[in-house]
Amino acid sequence: TEHCKKAGAKVNELEKVVELDLKGEKKIVKTNKATYTASALIIASGSHHRTLGVPGENEFRGRGVSYCAVCDGAFFKGRKVLIVGGGDSAVVSAIYLANLASDVKLVHRRSQLRAEGARVKDLQAQKVKILWNTELKEIKGDVKVRSVVLTNNKTGEIKEIEVDGVFVQVGEVPNSQFAKEAGIEVDEKNYIITDVRQRTNIRGVYAAGDVTNGPVKQIGTAVGQAIVAATEAFGYIKRPYYYKG
Repeated sequence: TEHCKKAGAKVNELEKVVELDLKGEKKIVKTNKATYTASALIIASGSHHRTLGVPGENEFRGRGVSYCAVCDGAFFKGRKVLIVGGGDSAVVSAIYLANLASDVKLVHRRSQLRAEGARVKDLQAQKVKILWNTELKEIKGDVKVRSVVLTNNKTGEIKEIEVDGVFVQVGEVPNSQFAKEAGIEVDEKNYIITDVRQRTNIRGVYAAGDVTNGPVKQIGTAVGQAIVAATEAFGYIKRPYYYKG
């Protein structure tokens, strides 16, 4: 926000968007504090990690519970870690952590991974133990994570194992509900659909970053999309006859 302020932008913090009215040429944004009107709108509301909702998850977030292996993996070098999930993000995280941690276990509630075949083969080449048909029920610890409680959903067996870190990799949820309610098209996972110019299905409305259906969710791609969206929005305002698409 400091960079935006230095560039002359007005930043209104701690406001939550509650409704969008995008029917007319002027776009109306209603928040919990005020109502704003604009000729063009860029949505960059991001996404949030899908959580497990188990006891201890919130309590130990940042103290052994993580949602990003690349971000926090180095803190668990030579330690015991557990990854929860069965998709691409879980498998990639397990492969990455296998080169750092002393013991890596992957917990999946089903009997088969949902990740791409090539990634599964890469995983099989690593020293990663997969616990099939298993669900994490509780995370325990004191000042940090010490153990987890697991349940086998086929046999009903319950066991507690020692771990130093838990990496939750069960997907992302885009913050797009308010946009969807305003008529902006989203895909089957509720990511906002944009074209190469970051345009949505509503004229004068653009989207960028993790809330969009772009294939890569990284800071670099989000910044690039934002540059495109800002350039397009500027052109739309200054030369709307040219930006009719």
